[in-house]
Amino acid sequence: MKKFLLLLCISTCSFVSYAQDADSYYKTAMEYKNKDNYTEACRQLTKALEAEPQNALYKSEMADIQYVKKTFFGSIPLYEEMLEKEPNNLLYLARLAEMYSMSPQKMKGVTYADRAMKLKPTDASINKMLARTYLEVKHYPKAIKQYQEAEKALPLDMDIPFKIATCYAQLTNYGEAMKYYEKAIILDPENGTKLYEAANSCYDANFYKRANELYQKAEDKGYYKSKTFYDNWALTCSEMKDYDKALFYYAKAREYAPYDKDLILSVAELYMKKGDFNKSREVIDEMLELNPNDAEAIYTKGMTFYKAGNTAKAEQYFNKAFELDPALKSLRYTKSNF
Repeated sequence: MKKFLLLLCISTCSFVSYAQDADSYYKTAMEYKNKDNYTEACRQLTKALEAEPQNALYKSEMADIQYVKKTFFGSIPLYEEMLEKEPNNLLYLARLAEMYSMSPQKMKGVTYADRAMKLKPTDASINKMLARTYLEVKHYPKAIKQYQEAEKALPLDMDIPFKIATCYAQLTNYGEAMKYYEKAIILDPENGTKLYEAANSCYDANFYKRANELYQKAEDKGYYKSKTFYDNWALTCSEMKDYDKALFYYAKAREYAPYDKDLILSVAELYMKKGDFNKSREVIDEMLELNPNDAEAIYTKGMTFYKAGNTAKAEQYFNKAFELDPALKSLRYTKSNF
């Protein structure tokens, strides 16, 4: 009997000690978490869970930390396990939706998002996660709806208007996109990316003057310079019939891609719009030096003669272009330009 009591005492003491160790690890983990040291917090929680594998609090904290660390392969199974016990937990549903939407199993994310939607979430952070889920799978109408719900509670959020604008742009609703891009740059006026995307949207909505202003602001704020950046700006200036300024930005675009065929043709087209057909031919001849049998370049050179009134010379180039690329024959009667 004494031996049994001794063993029971030892067993009980060991259990208490083990529990104390688990609690100690947990408290240490929370200290690291409060200092944003999630890696060490995760290590301490792993030890706590080894001591108490079924502790719901430890699992919840581990899931949260893995989520913050973006270690989704670690947090997803924990959230799914906890969701079985709390099937209407909006935070679990929203996080699972968001994480799966960024994985190859995107539609599983939508399944969780749809479950969350049935619970009519009002929390802004939840709605942002659900909106991101729908954005990831390109369901733009649902994404817009959830971002707008989140915006009601977070009117000063710098990210939401930009995301809504992006969705509207993808739906080719450039007018609405422009409105939200404008809101985005009011909230975040130093952000070059938002200024650039707002400029693009203004161009698509035919607000060329505003687009030109925003391209300038984007450049001033240090937005990444590239062929595309200056090409888009040049197109805007061309639509405003400010051809000299357009040529200036095409020249900048060509600094990044000096032999880009589309850029060269655009410059040639611009000189034609200015009525400077000789200069247009000089530009085309640069391209023909690289490829004498480029049908588009030959056709465009023919256009310089056609627009100058020399139809006989134009037909020589048109016919040569049609021989090289019969698909261009559809342009014979329209005399369209590229």
